[in-house]
Amino acid sequence: MTVPDGAVLAASAALDSVESVAAMFQPVVELSTGNVVGYEALARWPSPSLALPEDVFALARERGMVGRVDVACRAAALRAARERAYARRVRFFLNIEPGCFVDERDVGAHLDAIGDDLDVVLEITERDLDRNVPLLMALVRGARDRGMAVAMDDVGATPATLRLLDAVAPDIVKLDSSIVRSPYRTRAAMRQVRSYLQTSDAVLLAEGIETRRHLRRAVALGATMGQGWLFGRPMPLPVAPV
Repeated sequence: MTVPDGAVLAASAALDSVESVAAMFQPVVELSTGNVVGYEALARWPSPSLALPEDVFALARERGMVGRVDVACRAAALRAARERAYARRVRFFLNIEPGCFVDERDVGAHLDAIGDDLDVVLEITERDLDRNVPLLMALVRGARDRGMAVAMDDVGATPATLRLLDAVAPDIVKLDSSIVRSPYRTRAAMRQVRSYLQTSDAVLLAEGIETRRHLRRAVALGATMGQGWLFGRPMPLPVAPV
């Protein structure tokens, strides 16, 4: 992805002050009850840049800075969760870029930095998913060795998310919003997803649920968890319930 000309300056400003990134959190809910069962941490850059995260990561990829941005985003999320004293009350979905690692030692260092005081779901993004499959598998093994669950993000958005589904064997399959919104145009993708779910204990989480119609479609597709504007937009993390 090439950053559009109009967004280059904002993304560049964000990279120049990458540690200023703030974490916002979108609730993940159980669809049958609407109860919040977790939060996905999402990166946001404050004024004056107000850069879109996808533009920042695209420019970071061009400049060889993805690893640095990835670490800064996760660190901001972890700080917020610890400041609010969440401990293991809910699950935190933390994104990780599979293409930013140098070697297995680097993978281990990234995972060790997360710690073990929170209930973490390591969410593997679709970007560069198949760039280095051996390191991807080292990431998956390392996460599970440290007691983290593994989610695969935006499944169905790219061929790699479907091709590597069985190999990664995620505990949570996060269905791309395009499938939730246009399920009849994505039947081939859903066949692969259902085939994996039938042979595993994984659960299906639908992304991008913005309307009651999206919710009905997500349930019809077999999702038991979901997130989207219908349940809440990204926001500062609420204080943990007593």
